[in-house]
Amino acid sequence: MADYYYHLEVYSCREKHNVQAVGEKNYEVPGRNVWTFKHTEAGAASAAAAKTAFLAAFDAALPGAPDAIKYIKASGSGSLNAALSTSATTTNDGVASSGPWNERSGKDVLAYKIGVSTTNAAGALTNLTAHNLS
Repeated sequence: MADYYYHLEVYSCREKHNVQAVGEKNYEVPGRNVWTFKHTEAGAASAAAAKTAFLAAFDAALPGAPDAIKYIKASGSGSLNAALSTSATTTNDGVASSGPWNERSGKDVLAYKIGVSTTNAAGALTNLTAHNLS
C-alpha cells in the first residue's frame, strides 16, 4: 500500500496574435485559462489502482473547471483523459513525449503539465512536466 500524489495543470499555450490553430511548444500564456487539479490517493493497492482513482477524480472535478477547459475532455485516443492515462505515472510524468496532448478551445489552445509522487504533494509539484504538443 502506497500513497500517490498528483498535480495537474491545464493551461493556455497559444500566443496572442498567433493565427495558427496550434499552440507554442513550451509556452504558457500567463494567467489565462489555467486550471490546477490536485489529487491524493492514500493507501493505493498499486500504481494502476491509484491512476484509475486519479482519472475518476479528474472526471468528477472537470465540470468545475473554467468553461474553456471543462469542454475539452472527449472520449477516444485524442482526449486529455487518454493522454493522462499514459502520463499519470511516476515513470512517465517526467517524460514530456509521454502522453502529448493539446486541444483547441475557441480561439485558444490548451496543453497540460503533470507531476506524480509517492512521497508528498510537494514532490508532485517538483515533478511537474509539460506534455505538449501532440
